[in-house]
Amino acid sequence: METDFFYKAAGAILAPFRVAQRAIENTKENIKEEAREAASDIVKILIISFCTLFFLIFASITAATAINTSSHSAWLGFASVAGFYLLIALGVYIWKQTLKEKKHREKYEHPKEL
Repeated sequence: METDFFYKAAGAILAPFRVAQRAIENTKENIKEEAREAASDIVKILIISFCTLFFLIFASITAATAINTSSHSAWLGFASVAGFYLLIALGVYIWKQTLKEKKHREKYEHPKEL
């Protein structure tokens, strides 16, 4: 009888620890599953980016070669495509700078009182 009381008392004392241990194990499994999903998403994004980059490179070479053939020039097509990308890069740079300045102004501009 004393041993039954001992085991019941020990079980009552250890019960919260067992619940906590199960919660920790469940949390570990959830974290592992989320990490696997995140790694899978990263791999998918890398593959899509890689394929998109190759598509862009080959499409650019094709366009440059077509311009070269139609203009009977060895370099005009490649210069045109390079200029096109330079214009896009400048446009994106200017756009980012204007957004940055706008955010800066909104952050530090004092509201005018009526």
